Amino acid sequence: MKNFKLVFCLAAITLLTCTKGHAQTSYSCTYRQYCNWNETDKKFDNCTGYEENSLFVMNAAETMFTHTIESMKSTYYVTTKEYDKEHDVYTYDVTSDVGNKYYYVFDPKNKQVRAVYVNKDGKTMEIVFTVKAIF
Repeated sequence: MKNFKLVFCLAAITLLTCTKGHAQTSYSCTYRQYCNWNETDKKFDNCTGYEENSLFVMNAAETMFTHTIESMKSTYYVTTKEYDKEHDVYTYDVTSDVGNKYYYVFDPKNKQVRAVYVNKDGKTMEIVFTVKAIF
């Protein structure tokens, strides 16, 4: 019986370490900034921000993610996704649970999550979230 338990444990450990599992990924954030698109300089600037704890959780299949802040939780459904090897970022075209369209960039190297969208006044905006931890 002892040998059976030992063999079973070794087989379980081997199975767990050799199987490539892809789990969900979470980005814990501590700061949010809103930036305006500067058409003349072709860049985002005039940013204003504030401290805010939030959490992004991407499902394992990268088909959706949630963003939770203290007062609400939103779900975003991925329509296209791409890994940009040159900049080492993951990009997603998404639609929110209320129908708004965004372009999200998850940038683990620079510890940022960025979202670009067109506001109700027709202005292109960027939200920059500062990432504290990725797990």
